[in-house]
Amino acid sequence: MRTLTLLFCLLAIYCTTFAQKIPSFGKIDKAYLTYTECSYDKDAVAEFLIDYGEVNYFFNSSDFVNETSYRVRIKILKEKGLELANIRIPYYSAGNRQNISRVEGYTYNLDEKGEVNESKLEKKSVMEQKLDANSEMVVFTMPNVKVGSVIEYRFQHTKKNYIELEDWIFQRSYPVRYSEYNVQIPSVLEFTYQIKRTLPVKESTEGINRVKRYIMENIPGLDREPYMSSSRDYLQRIDFQLRAIDNKPVMNTWGELTNIVLDDEDFGLQLKKNILKNLPLEDELKQISSGYAKTLAVFNYVKKNVTWNGKNSIWCKDGLKAALEKHAGNSAELNLLTINLLRDAGITAYPLLVSTRENGKINPTYPFLYQFNNVYVYVEVDNAAYVLDASNRYNPPFMVPWDVQFTSGFIVDKKIGQFIGLTDTRHRFRINTSLSAEVDEKGAIQGVANVLTYEYAKNPRLNTLSKGKDKYLAEYFSDPHPEFTFDSLTIKNEQNDSLPLESSAKFKAQLNGSGEYFFFSPNFLIDLEKNDFISDQRFTDVEFGYVQYYTITATIRHPETLELEELPKNIKMILPDTSIIMQRFMQKNENSVSLRITLEIKRPTYYADEYPDFKAFYAQLFEMLSEQIVFKKKAKPRP
Repeated sequence: MRTLTLLFCLLAIYCTTFAQKIPSFGKIDKAYLTYTECSYDKDAVAEFLIDYGEVNYFFNSSDFVNETSYRVRIKILKEKGLELANIRIPYYSAGNRQNISRVEGYTYNLDEKGEVNESKLEKKSVMEQKLDANSEMVVFTMPNVKVGSVIEYRFQHTKKNYIELEDWIFQRSYPVRYSEYNVQIPSVLEFTYQIKRTLPVKESTEGINRVKRYIMENIPGLDREPYMSSSRDYLQRIDFQLRAIDNKPVMNTWGELTNIVLDDEDFGLQLKKNILKNLPLEDELKQISSGYAKTLAVFNYVKKNVTWNGKNSIWCKDGLKAALEKHAGNSAELNLLTINLLRDAGITAYPLLVSTRENGKINPTYPFLYQFNNVYVYVEVDNAAYVLDASNRYNPPFMVPWDVQFTSGFIVDKKIGQFIGLTDTRHRFRINTSLSAEVDEKGAIQGVANVLTYEYAKNPRLNTLSKGKDKYLAEYFSDPHPEFTFDSLTIKNEQNDSLPLESSAKFKAQLNGSGEYFFFSPNFLIDLEKNDFISDQRFTDVEFGYVQYYTITATIRHPETLELEELPKNIKMILPDTSIIMQRFMQKNENSVSLRITLEIKRPTYYADEYPDFKAFYAQLFEMLSEQIVFKKKAKPRP
């Protein structure tokens, strides 16, 4: 979106910030070099001792400048923390609008005599790297870093003609002992902000310049946890958005946000471009009467003719016509192009601002545009509503895209603009596996596995399949079960959205044995080989993003020289809230065993405060799944 510039003349104010006294840059107490463990996060591999930001606004010649000074000091506690010595600072470099300057740094160590030894970052070690046409990155590596070192660096990030106030994240994946953000906002600028926190934040306004200060201390690190949504949902942070300039509102309501984006050349004005005329699609649509069929025709046309370039955005970079001409574009260009063509075809379609799972949840209380990282297509046709993403080649139009499942999106329209829930419980992550196998008297097993993957289980497999059958066979067959050999892979229904992806392969292996016994685990090829929930503590919600259903059926034949020594018992396990149900049925037949196992997980999310019961159930569940069928050699009759 274009930066607001019309009121820069109101901002001729030089701002100085007020800073609390923290240890001076370039000076360190020996005590920081002697301790070996973070007191409030004992498993940490490093600790941020100081994480500091200070914002100034001022005029420089004819440019209004936002200048932010950053300072970081880090203690390296374990070898894995050494990666923090490699610093990467990306910035927007087009038109010299931004730059990184005044980079300084020191590494502190204790010498053989126990005295502090400092190594200064040399200017020649600070380099620039080009990322793309609009972005660069300052890179450097701190010198002489080892376990026990303390490193610190500082720099300035200058942005010309820039009004926005950067958000501040207090929490990192590593613990932070002290985090401070100081800002002095010129009187003609008014920001609204929200603080996300579970720990106390010291918030004050100080000095004659009325500096806003935000301080947080002793913040444990937030590590990635299995099935965790975006860390943004949990990090202690403060977010800002410009509200008014010289008492003139900029964006206070969702209606105002709607007007701004619809009037923007890189968003709403693209929907008014005349694109359908003279496309082959125009004649094709004239032959179609069904609204849903027209929607499919447009959707498939865009996916076939414009390749997603891998970049998500809510803004067009080069425009819809350019995307068609180049046969490539970002997600906004693909999806706004789809809306443009749908509207010309007489289909009701709107932009839908979304925040994908990796970007974090939306707070509808605040009209903060930064919350969204993508725009999808919302369609109303034939008395039904659909959410489409033309940049996702493998998600069918009748399913809500997985990366926004169980979130909310904002319909961008001046008349019906509103939030809607993006929830699809009719379609599941569903895997059905069937086995037909034989075990010989020496414990060698061979057979055929047929795996049906439906709906949300199908999409990631199609993505892997696009990289080749060898990659697919390795990821879903060989890697989960390295003791087995798989071959003769066949695939069906990869082009049919309505049918499950059917994958069949032959397999063979030598069963584990001990003396006269052979063992086979029926937990085979259903994506449940590993229990991800073994940690004693959980700080974030478990978010699967879909409801799940697994089934495995098998018939395993054995010769008369073997007998079934032990068969897992038939069982039914139910979580107290009945949201997880596991059933196992096994039957001994003449020279064979048949089995059926089903697992249904009815909830997409389990909250962090439910984790102890959830973890205990999962431990028992995987214990049941790991129970083995035991074959025994029959004793030979005596002569």
